[in-house]
Amino acid sequence: MKLTKAQIQQLYTFTQKHYVDWYDVQTELVDHLANGIENHLKQNPNTTFDSALNSEFKKFGVMGFSDVIEEKTKALNKRYRILVWKYYKGFFKLPKILLTLFLMWLIFFTLKTIDERVFVVIPTVLFITITPIWFLVVQTKRINKLKDKTGKKWLFDSVALQLGGLVYIINVVVQGLLFPNGAWSINVKLLFSITIVLFGLAVYISIFIVSPKLRKEMANQYPEYKFA
Repeated sequence: MKLTKAQIQQLYTFTQKHYVDWYDVQTELVDHLANGIENHLKQNPNTTFDSALNSEFKKFGVMGFSDVIEEKTKALNKRYRILVWKYYKGFFKLPKILLTLFLMWLIFFTLKTIDERVFVVIPTVLFITITPIWFLVVQTKRINKLKDKTGKKWLFDSVALQLGGLVYIINVVVQGLLFPNGAWSINVKLLFSITIVLFGLAVYISIFIVSPKLRKEMANQYPEYKFA
């Protein structure tokens, strides 16, 4: 038997009560629970909906839906990183590799030419720190606006705000780029030039290419997400 719209809504409420706040995860769980309940009721016609629901929920174990949330988060992070790597590799093929090499050469040449490296180091380091902060502010406003319109939260947005885990290593990279102190040798200047461009590309791709692409995919999959 097919579940009614009221029963489907009851499943959404059930997942919320069990600490699943994100609509995209709720939808996957509701589909899974609905299929299980329908099969259960087909095999046991005298069983009630609530009894079938409890039987299906027990299959998730003592941790309930928490394992599903964890696996979904890992999957989204992995999907994000795979896409970043896909577009990242494109910058090492013609014609984009010419731009990549030019940026490395430009930073290196400037470091060699001027006496005060802070005029190069500070602006470039600021780019890979301020840009993610700007992204965080803009996307948080968009997420809040979407929640106000739809009453829904999305696990995808939580993952996207972290840039697939990239934000966790920004601080480490920035500290590494600011050191060592004292005079920089040619090799240090070259290493800085290469590192700042490579990491800057990762930030750029994550924010301006991958995030919009994944938001578009979400909008195609979930009509409610088009309000964003």
